[in-house]
Amino acid sequence: MTTTLDFSLTLFKSAFDNKTHRRMDFPSFDELGKLLYALSNQTKKGKRDAELISPAIYKTDTTRSNANVLRWAGWCAVDVDDISIEGSIDDYVHDLVPGWRFVCYSTASSTIAQPKFRLVFELARPIESDTIRHFWYALNKELGDIGDIQTKDLSRMYYIPATYDDANNFIFSGSGEPIDVDALLAKHPYVDRAKSGNTFLDRLPPELANAVVNHRKSTIESNSSDI
Repeated sequence: MTTTLDFSLTLFKSAFDNKTHRRMDFPSFDELGKLLYALSNQTKKGKRDAELISPAIYKTDTTRSNANVLRWAGWCAVDVDDISIEGSIDDYVHDLVPGWRFVCYSTASSTIAQPKFRLVFELARPIESDTIRHFWYALNKELGDIGDIQTKDLSRMYYIPATYDDANNFIFSGSGEPIDVDALLAKHPYVDRAKSGNTFLDRLPPELANAVVNHRKSTIESNSSDI
């Protein structure tokens, strides 16, 4: 297991870029935060005009895929898209986050009517690939399931902060502690259905599995009434 506390990111030129050799390393989360703030001052037309970053560090000489991820290096991110906020975004986020250190920045589709933003958190230790799904599950549970479920992907990329045309642009930080990874994992146990389940239903998300079961029940009841 990796024990070195590194703060690194992998940079991608576009959403279609799968090369993983563009890596930036930082001595601290402070330095990573400085980069995010510097990027937020750059003017971009939209997402097609922006690069992407990922906390994932990959096996040498491989392309971007979940199978090639070694770890998340010192930070993680959660996308918040579909929530209703009363009052200031700053107050909402500070009330939401349980004492963790973070950088919050708006995404290209953020509007005044519907703020959309990304929360970047400092981690107390790197997260190895076989723990990432459990960690993301626990993190999202701790935040009240507000995160975009797509961000649980091991090799997830995020568009950089920028001053996007026609967007409600903002960036701010919160002081606090790095996320205690081990404590969070222990607080929110997780069962990897893809590994432990032996049936089709076991491998589905709970909501979808329930929908399939209910559909089967309805079909059986309908057929019974026709007899």
